[in-house]
Amino acid sequence: MSKKPEKEFTVKESETAQAVGSGGLPVLSTPHMIAYMENTAMTLMQKELEEGETSVGMEINVNHLAPTALNKKVTVKAEQTDQNKGIYTYKIEAFVDNQLIGKATHKRAVVNEEKFMNRLI
Repeated sequence: MSKKPEKEFTVKESETAQAVGSGGLPVLSTPHMIAYMENTAMTLMQKELEEGETSVGMEINVNHLAPTALNKKVTVKAEQTDQNKGIYTYKIEAFVDNQLIGKATHKRAVVNEEKFMNRLI
């Protein structure tokens, strides 16, 4: 369970709080920081899936700790901390220049792609 993937993202103008309407400044938006975090956990989880399965985010508890400028590189590290049946839990941290900018706990569920899509509301 200690395998830790790491992914890098570069803050784009379309990912700023100003651009997405979650704030008025040209800094990394919290929704996009969360997307970076979920993407990193999803990537880690891929090796656990069988044909016809995918994972979906079902819970995230996040702290956005520091603002990040446009074009900065954000490094996201995820570590699986628990697995109970088809639910996987991750500890995730986001850094810019080795400074912690965000942290989260995140749960993902394994689902059958076809059955999941048939349940759309």
